[in-house]
Amino acid sequence: MTDRALQIAGASAAPVGVIGIRDVGEGRGVVVGADGSELSQRAVDFAAAEADMEGQELTVVHAYSAPDPVTDAGLAPTDLGKLMDEQEHIILSETVAGLSSSYPDLMINKVLEPSKDPVRALLDASEGARLLVMGSRGRGGFARLLLGSTAHGVLTHLPCPTVVVPPMEDREQAD
Repeated sequence: MTDRALQIAGASAAPVGVIGIRDVGEGRGVVVGADGSELSQRAVDFAAAEADMEGQELTVVHAYSAPDPVTDAGLAPTDLGKLMDEQEHIILSETVAGLSSSYPDLMINKVLEPSKDPVRALLDASEGARLLVMGSRGRGGFARLLLGSTAHGVLTHLPCPTVVVPPMEDREQAD
């Protein structure tokens, strides 16, 4: 991945596809990262449309930091991990909730990755995928020239053709 490709993906107001050495026609399925934010919902919607159009399965990956039973022992309530797992499962379920009505034939896989770095979770899940979709947090002015750390980390290791979906522009929000 060149620095120029990272700059373009970070500065674009439209979704940007980045294709590495691998052929576009290879791989199966569309993978998308989700964190419960409005931006990740835009990425999930984009990925669902792509998966449905191509007759591919959609895998929605949600990685989060769960308490470590060894290092966090005694620092948090004993059932905190279970409560977090339940909350993160709800976030993932809400993220995909409306997709079945819009895409009735779309096969949707939900992957919850506790205690896994989001970059590693997306790289692992997209190994052998046809397409990876993720959001980018950069927004307006100087910030828009920067990708979020997850998008940057994935693009520097490009596991398959990848689309970066930018935040909604202010003029789009007004429509």
